[in-house]
Amino acid sequence: MPGAPFSASAPAGPRSARPAAAARTFERRAEEVPAARRFVRDVLAGHPAGGDAELLTCELVTNAVRHAIDAAQVTVAVLRRGGVVHVDVVDDGCTGLPHWREAGGHDEGGRGFLLVNALAERWGFLRERSGTCVWFEIAP
Repeated sequence: MPGAPFSASAPAGPRSARPAAAARTFERRAEEVPAARRFVRDVLAGHPAGGDAELLTCELVTNAVRHAIDAAQVTVAVLRRGGVVHVDVVDDGCTGLPHWREAGGHDEGGRGFLLVNALAERWGFLRERSGTCVWFEIAP
């Protein structure tokens, strides 16, 4: 049974409705976390969700640096469409999975996903042979 014809076209509307995207790869080192944060700040300059996206990206890159022990690099990709910001943080490691931790009152870590869960509209992760992508979407 034949399916309906498929066609694709460019979105209608003003040029500003097109998504804006940028990506940058960083070495998996703690010294690179501030650079990843600045990258997101620059890409989202003036966007009302920029501050929260910057904070959440910092948390996820820090997680990759601390826990993706066999990874060499972390890539941050930012997609902006209207008010919605989508960020992917991808490491090229092959071991371990992101997981939720319950932090105690005096623990220094374990609150990253709690923060992501509180601020993001949606978030999740995808594990493939080539690495792990933790992503979130946020809107003002």
